[in-house]
Amino acid sequence: MNDYTQIVVTPGRPVQVQINPTDYPLIGKGLQGAVFKLSDDRCVKIYSKQIYCLREKQVLQHIGEKAAILPEVYEAGENYIIMEYLTGPSLQEFLEKSKEISEELTIEIINLIKELRSLQFMRIDFSLRHTIYNKNGKLKIIDHVNSFKIYRSFPKRLFKDLKKLGLLATFLEHVKNQEPDIYEQWEKSLKIKE
Repeated sequence: MNDYTQIVVTPGRPVQVQINPTDYPLIGKGLQGAVFKLSDDRCVKIYSKQIYCLREKQVLQHIGEKAAILPEVYEAGENYIIMEYLTGPSLQEFLEKSKEISEELTIEIINLIKELRSLQFMRIDFSLRHTIYNKNGKLKIIDHVNSFKIYRSFPKRLFKDLKKLGLLATFLEHVKNQEPDIYEQWEKSLKIKE
């Protein structure tokens, strides 16, 4: 039986997969749901609570249609969303391996943030592990349950992740060189010390 609607996910930190009578492999789980690979180009996210599904569905179906930075949605139900399966490393994996952040990659990250602003996201932030290099070499962001619920005017989680990798200072230097206005806004938000 390969009926993904029979998979049961319960709340936890991370969520717990209580029942999976399918052959679909678990490829990730977080605070709101678990993701299973359906095919080479599709996956399904099963949510522990319907409200999480509703929130992410709102972002992906209504906003995502206009945004190349979000995964494509194929189907959505009360507690699941079938979406594009993104192949490629996460930005976290990529930076852990390369141990450096280029000016070009910094510009791509800034463009992601600008796109989030233009889409009127309340949270213009994302973690490195939720940012995927797709097969075309472009960045896409996953996990949008709180994109319209939590307000954040600067990329706090991104900064935290880059700091853990020892790349925050280099990233900010690139931002200062390429986008001094954005750097100035962030400096005020974080009181960055030079």
